[in-house]
Amino acid sequence: MACSEALAASPLAVEAYVGGMTSQMPAAGQSGEEALMRRVAARDEAAFRLIAERHLGRILRLAQRMLGAADADEVAQEALLRVWLNADGWKPQRASLATWIYAITYNLCIDRLRRQRQQPSYRADAMDAALEIADPAPDAAAMLIEAHERASLAAALERLPARQRAAISLFYEEGLDGAEAAMALGLSARAFWSLLQRARTSLAADLRSPRTPQEASISP
Repeated sequence: MACSEALAASPLAVEAYVGGMTSQMPAAGQSGEEALMRRVAARDEAAFRLIAERHLGRILRLAQRMLGAADADEVAQEALLRVWLNADGWKPQRASLATWIYAITYNLCIDRLRRQRQQPSYRADAMDAALEIADPAPDAAAMLIEAHERASLAAALERLPARQRAAISLFYEEGLDGAEAAMALGLSARAFWSLLQRARTSLAADLRSPRTPQEASISP
């Protein structure tokens, strides 16, 4: 099956398509990825599998942060398909491969959000991004408090505008520096830092504000 057909088969086909390749992956690095991407541009499916496995996690994390889990698989599928079809569009002298793929994923998420917001039935589910408890052995009260705090943070992140969520995710969760994150979002460095500051300010204000009865009713 050709790459485009495999990726289009189902939302879960991405993971099936890239599975089982870890033992064959070369060491990460810009030069190694340049060689792989030249092979992808020449329609080498084995090279594409390696690139897909290396970058699938970061694609899914950004898509989940911006859209929630329900749409992340489909966005990942489309992002990888674009990498396959437009491999020769990556210019390593301008951006790292990870930054280029983040930009593809971000733009796909923004397009999907715009389409969703044009539909009358659109409603963001703030609890989709709630995180698992990190500490394996706190007492029951501590577990409930931590779960509540993490769910509150996830809910507050979901209430941020999409670009602010992306800035938080790329800088704090994915570890991109300011220049890389700005490039992924198509912003100048100054505009990115301004966006990140607005996101942090909005997030802090949201977390300090009292919750409504409706919000309290869905607390864990």
